[in-house]
Amino acid sequence: MTAGIWSVIVVLYHVYLILTIIYLLLDNRETAATFAWIFILIAFPVAGLIIYLLIGRNRRKSQKHRRYQQHVNEQSNVHLKEYIEEQNQNLKKLSARAGFPARKKLFELLYKNSNSLLTTENTIQLFYCGEDQFDALIHDLKNAKKFIHMEYFIWRSDDLTEEIKKILIQKRKEGVEVRILYDIIGSLQLKKKYIRELRRNGISIYPYDNPHPFISLHSLNYRNHRKIAVIDGRVAYAGGMNMGQEYISGGKRFESWRDTHARIEGDAISIFQSIFVTTWHNTTREKLVGDEYFPKNNTINNYLPVQVTASGPDSQWSSIEQLYFNLINSAQRCISIQSPYFIPTDSIYRSLLSAALSGIELRIMMTGRPDRLLPFWSAFSFFEPLLEAGVKIYHYQKGFMHAKTIIVDREIASVGTANMDIRSFHLNYEVNMLLYDAAIAENLEGQFYKDLEYCTEITLEKYRRIGLLKQFRNSIARLFAPIM
Repeated sequence: MTAGIWSVIVVLYHVYLILTIIYLLLDNRETAATFAWIFILIAFPVAGLIIYLLIGRNRRKSQKHRRYQQHVNEQSNVHLKEYIEEQNQNLKKLSARAGFPARKKLFELLYKNSNSLLTTENTIQLFYCGEDQFDALIHDLKNAKKFIHMEYFIWRSDDLTEEIKKILIQKRKEGVEVRILYDIIGSLQLKKKYIRELRRNGISIYPYDNPHPFISLHSLNYRNHRKIAVIDGRVAYAGGMNMGQEYISGGKRFESWRDTHARIEGDAISIFQSIFVTTWHNTTREKLVGDEYFPKNNTINNYLPVQVTASGPDSQWSSIEQLYFNLINSAQRCISIQSPYFIPTDSIYRSLLSAALSGIELRIMMTGRPDRLLPFWSAFSFFEPLLEAGVKIYHYQKGFMHAKTIIVDREIASVGTANMDIRSFHLNYEVNMLLYDAAIAENLEGQFYKDLEYCTEITLEKYRRIGLLKQFRNSIARLFAPIM
């Protein structure tokens, strides 16, 4: 290579560096994410640029898509009008409960950042193992009369989903409408034969927001991580469990699977239906806004306040990240967190440290049997300051820990699909329930203590025995945390 050609390459490389840095700075992401992308694009100019074009662009900049989402939600609001008009009344009723003043800002936050409505007449049944949850789900599917709407990040082709498929086909023959959304990356193992059989039998099934996946390669990093089922508008399911046999047995990699999922009856079902209607319309352009899809709740008369919030990469605000931040800051006595992964944003990390240093009893439980090594290694790089501040950190060893819960003061709790990580906060479509109910919170706390029996504690002494090479590995993994 001649000196002249080499000089041109050097000049072009420097121009590339300058333009790259300017572009990323103007994107105004979190500092950690900006530096992570700068590192990748500088270290790997060609491969890094390709990766960025495929998975790195900021979907929050898409104003057109955001307006489109809100337009669909406005149509759903026709059916949610009664709940919208009741918000002030519901808030006053909730305010009268002991300890609520400290929680009022949580309600206000979710109402303003994601239009999350507070519903009050609900019943919640919690499941901590897949066998119980799927038994209940299958029972409700078999009893469906009008429609079945299902939205899952992972949909396998295995023994469980074969059983589900047979039930869905039978219900369709009986005249029940069946619609399914799955994530194209999360459901890579879903066989085309399986999909074709469902479609031949009149069932509508599509990959979310991407019927023709090769057209939208730039959005591959934005995953639909929700797990929702709505049946006849009378019952809904939401939580951590996807559609696969491993959520019952642990699969080939784990001896068991620990998760948290909920069965909901009551007013909150209309909110889950609204979320599904929006995602279905974004994918298929079909509008499901008839009264038959939003039946009135005339059977549940049980006061259990629930606020459902959804977020995604095109949401105006990071509503679930803000929920977690404010939940932590609202604590007066104790916080218990379960998440398979622990890669907090700077704001969440600082709030955890502040809570611990102010005397809050803070416990974090994550999986000790990882399914992905990079996020597992990355989590260790956050541990030392937390341990020094007094946080108790546990690794669950009996199979895989997949629950996503936060319990505050044994009075209020969040259950949903969002992990305690940057991907769930900024890159995934998620849905969580905020449950203003001490009985539910105590139930979740009781399960947390049962899970402790299968945990090993990561003490400060144990952490400091980690070798230098492993610490370096963990720190390198952390560099990639903002884009995992």
